[in-house]
Amino acid sequence: MINIFIVVVILVVFFYITQKYVLKQEQPSQYQYRKKGSLLNMSEGAFFNALVEAVGQHGVVLAKVSMTSVIIPHKTKNKKQWFIANNQIAKSYFDYVVCDSRTLEPRVIIELDNGRELDKGKIERQKLIIQVCKSAGLPLIGANIKLSYQVGRLRRLLAAHIDLIEPDKEVRFCKRCGAPMVLKIATQGEFKGRRFFTCSRQPHCTYTENYNVVFEENEHPEQSDY
Repeated sequence: MINIFIVVVILVVFFYITQKYVLKQEQPSQYQYRKKGSLLNMSEGAFFNALVEAVGQHGVVLAKVSMTSVIIPHKTKNKKQWFIANNQIAKSYFDYVVCDSRTLEPRVIIELDNGRELDKGKIERQKLIIQVCKSAGLPLIGANIKLSYQVGRLRRLLAAHIDLIEPDKEVRFCKRCGAPMVLKIATQGEFKGRRFFTCSRQPHCTYTENYNVVFEENEHPEQSDY
């Protein structure tokens, strides 16, 4: 019994000394750090700049955002299950997040396809991103690196989720015949409730255009799906 008591005392003294003289000596000032460099590589940076140009003043673009800064598992009575769900996203991130310019609330998640071959890690990450975005109700856009040079196409991808047109710029002219265009709201189909422009010369001219589409000067307009 006395031997056990002595062992316990020795252990307590050992932990006390370790905590007081060893752990406390490890101060942050003892370590030196250096910058890793740019947050984005050249191709990622080019896409980021195109995305910022496409969004303009209508949103804020953030890059490599930790998933846990954007989403969180639903509350559950099973704490172990909650921690497992949280650990699944703790070490992952979104390539780009477009937020509301005033509240910084995430509006759209954008994942960049860098053109490299799919490996096991990349496939698993894609599955995770698709699942968490669907679960959280966050729009997810997959974009190719080629869009770094096609700002107009980026705007079209974003148009369904961010209002890219100012109210005082709603007057448009048909790019097919030059007649004034009329703003309407889709009443049926996949685009029900979404605004779009239609030529005022219908049915003689059937050209229509998404309300949010902003064409580049060197782009040719395409027929809308409405």
